[in-house]
Amino acid sequence: MKIKLLLILCLFMTCNLFSGIIISRSEIGIESRELYDNNIFAEIHYDQIVSMWDFNTFELTLIHHPLQIYTTVDLESFKNYSQRQNEAQIQSDMRAFDEERRKLVADATNTLFRGMRANFAIGDTIDVFGYKATEYRVYNGDVINQRVWISRDLQERINREINPVNIKLVEDIFKGNRERYFEALGIGLDPVSRMVEMLEEIGYVVQRIDYGIRDTADPEYEQEIESLENIITDILDRNIDPEIYTFHERYRQLDYNAYQMAVIRHVESSQ
Repeated sequence: MKIKLLLILCLFMTCNLFSGIIISRSEIGIESRELYDNNIFAEIHYDQIVSMWDFNTFELTLIHHPLQIYTTVDLESFKNYSQRQNEAQIQSDMRAFDEERRKLVADATNTLFRGMRANFAIGDTIDVFGYKATEYRVYNGDVINQRVWISRDLQERINREINPVNIKLVEDIFKGNRERYFEALGIGLDPVSRMVEMLEEIGYVVQRIDYGIRDTADPEYEQEIESLENIITDILDRNIDPEIYTFHERYRQLDYNAYQMAVIRHVESSQ
């Protein structure tokens, strides 16, 4: 009996260690996958990991396969790098217009936002590969601006792989940069986007249709936007082969700044 219990325990621990979930998505013909596995989140394009957050060590790894290079930074270093990049973008945009022009743009934008009346309605609940997802329609007045399908079930499944508190640490970096950017330009986040972000706290967004900020309906435009593919094509609960994380051993490691410059030069030379 003890031997049998030990074997069952070992089997459970092995399954838990190598279990994971892979979400495949198609967006305007571009296939991508998200991998959640034992405190690791990775983005996969063309069957290759291109970025990976390892929340066991709180490190981000970025990989550029055509150049065969990669970089790894810890969470605090990534925060510092991203804040410096954000500040550089702010200074660049501030130089693009004189102070009077910036004030005119900010006043017009804030006037537009103050006139918006954001609200939402709950639509149907659908099944997405075994997970329930509810539609939320977000309006400006009576004109629809966004439709999002959100799954509590799928988010709960992801949370079994990665503590949501850890993911929020990364999300807060991007939100903080955005707030500083808007503050520098003298504007805020529009009410519709604020409401969408509030709804996204409910669960995982499985599908989104974004018509843009508008106060006038246009059925022909809506049909055009709705025809653009943005769907989940598969959700797999499966054991993750640890070999997938050893991809970069033959690649050259660079520091974060050198990696970014190499990628920029590669993009520019390809244009």
